[in-house]
Amino acid sequence: DLNWIDAHTAVYLTNNIQAHHIFDYMLEELTGDLKIIVSSFAITEPWVRRLIRNRDRIIHITLFLDFTVASRKPKNTDYTSMNVDELWLTNNHSKTIFMDNGSDRILSMMSNNATNNRRYESGVLFKNHKAIELYLQFVEQMKTDCVQWTK
Repeated sequence: DLNWIDAHTAVYLTNNIQAHHIFDYMLEELTGDLKIIVSSFAITEPWVRRLIRNRDRIIHITLFLDFTVASRKPKNTDYTSMNVDELWLTNNHSKTIFMDNGSDRILSMMSNNATNNRRYESGVLFKNHKAIELYLQFVEQMKTDCVQWTK
């Protein structure tokens, strides 16, 4: 259900693609050690376990979550923080997954939360696209509005 417009851009609008499908697809596309950034309104324990299962390939995980949701479930937030390198909290509703192996990069901007709900979701994937640099600039800017969760 991913529709590639060209070699660098894909789109979807379906209930067959959830955030974990995109995550797995990106892992398959990129070889080697990965740095990843994930932003989501919320994250579930199965999603954190997905990160843990792939930790042999992931050398750095930066995660952005919504402060209100994270504070409502402090046990889940603590568990999550123990399994990522950086956890940032803010008034967040963005949903992105970014992976970089040093030579190739993929960015997914989507409506999906990291919660694996079966709903119609939409997204755009960029592979080695110039939009990725702009995204990374916005990520650094977003950190200035965040509080870093300390372990």
